[in-house]
Amino acid sequence: MAITKGRIQTIFAKYADENNTLDCQGYKVAFLALTGYKPTKAMVQRLYAELALTHMDLDTFTAIQEHRLSNVHGSNETELMKQIFNTLDWSCNGFISKADFQRAVKLIMPHYSKADEVFDKADWDDDGKITWRDFCYLMKN
Repeated sequence: MAITKGRIQTIFAKYADENNTLDCQGYKVAFLALTGYKPTKAMVQRLYAELALTHMDLDTFTAIQEHRLSNVHGSNETELMKQIFNTLDWSCNGFISKADFQRAVKLIMPHYSKADEVFDKADWDDDGKITWRDFCYLMKN
């Protein structure tokens, strides 16, 4: 799904608190829902510190995401794939386990029923994990 200004605003509204702002945890979840990329706690804390924020409003969230998107379009495809791979590697062990993959799919697409099928296709050597090589093969084919 394309990331548009409307989608950014919808995601913000879904995760905003009663004051219509995002704290660090809310930002992290909203960013994950929007991009599929899980920012580290340190990244989010650094962003909030640099902007001198405790909570982020819609205009700030939208501006940050639009700026980030303008930088992504010129980025290296392999680097972007590596970022996606690392995001899916919830256990941070250098591969995507079936549990990691199922957790990510459930979070991003809760009603998608073919996660196991996709995982099995990507795990072409049947070792129960998607390695960087498996992931590249899946993404390029």
